[in-house]
Amino acid sequence: MLEEIPIMTLAVPIRAMNVGDMPVVVETVSESSTVTVAWLLPVGSAGDPVDAAGEGESAMLAEVIQRGAGSRDSRAFCDALDLIGVQRGTASAMHHIAITATCLVEHLPHMLELLTDMVRRPQIGEEAVEAARDLALQTLESLRDDPQHYVSMLLGSIVHPAPFHRHGFGTEAGLRACTQESLRAAWMRRARPHGSIMGVVGGVEAIEVGKSLEGLLSGWSGHADEPRESAPARRGTAFERQESAQTHMCIGLVAPKESDSASMLHRLVVRVLGGGGMANRLFSEVREKRGLCYSVGMDYAAGRDRGLSSIYAGSTPDRAARTIECIRGELRRMAEGMSRDEFERGIIGLKSGTIMNGERSSARAAAIASDIYRVGRARTLAEVVAQIDALTIESVNTYCRQAFSETALATASLAVVGPEPL
Repeated sequence: MLEEIPIMTLAVPIRAMNVGDMPVVVETVSESSTVTVAWLLPVGSAGDPVDAAGEGESAMLAEVIQRGAGSRDSRAFCDALDLIGVQRGTASAMHHIAITATCLVEHLPHMLELLTDMVRRPQIGEEAVEAARDLALQTLESLRDDPQHYVSMLLGSIVHPAPFHRHGFGTEAGLRACTQESLRAAWMRRARPHGSIMGVVGGVEAIEVGKSLEGLLSGWSGHADEPRESAPARRGTAFERQESAQTHMCIGLVAPKESDSASMLHRLVVRVLGGGGMANRLFSEVREKRGLCYSVGMDYAAGRDRGLSSIYAGSTPDRAARTIECIRGELRRMAEGMSRDEFERGIIGLKSGTIMNGERSSARAAAIASDIYRVGRARTLAEVVAQIDALTIESVNTYCRQAFSETALATASLAVVGPEPL
């Protein structure tokens, strides 16, 4: 039964409903001739078995569910999607497998039918499993070939509590342990409607989406066990030796979760301190003025239960220690707040980036689905922009004094990949 849930609406029509046990949120862009679906399924890496018991099954499942579904084998399923021009992809993350698909509005019912087959009736054939395993093993073996990515994963292993500390690519023993039978059983157990979320953006009304899904999802029931924290984060310092002419470093700082009232304040601070291209403090002070590194930047990931700010820097071994010390100096200086000019430039950059990213239907579909998971409701683009407009330099600088105090910075963690520890 279609159960409508009231939701705040601002500039763009946005509706949320329940189709069975699954929340569906639809943002109608009436002038658009296309529609994008982002379907989140509670099959993330945090719920994988440990190591040889099958760690990496979510990464394999994200690949194998694309290789045949319903009555169609891999080729026929791919051809059916191509025939209606569906651009699609799957990705495994900490909490979900995300299926993203875009097509012309008139093909939405057929696309939803095919996506439902992928979710409810994946074939998970033996050939598909072996191909997915080969790809997963190749990906796992190549992780160290990208040290910037690898050091961020090393940081994640010490800043997140178990089981959320795993990088998601599995282990060799875990990937080799996955079988056709175990993957089929895992998918049937984990890919349930309670915990799944769908976001839809484009030239379609919510009632149309709801009517299409009611029949397709009829009889789909159950929920997956949600992963729970089993051990606290290790924190501190992690080092992995890699013979190289470069040293890669990543500092991790505890940050607000998405539903925290300070999350937008933190986004602005991150933009001024280390985001937004070259117009930030870290780039100016560490790279340009002192020439200590060839790359430096800061990111912010805000989840439902926790948030993390990470600062990456790539340097030479002889300059690595000075690079870290300079970054730490800029973090301490941030406690003094930002200037009026920095604030105004940061607001403009944050707002323009939010709006431009929101013009991509795939980004918006993922954003509103993610909002349901992280904050419990979907926010319109206008609402997010209003949150940015509500920021003041006084509130930002008050936040800086707290977030970058000596006490707060003392909890920072450090990951290093290179020839020598720092």
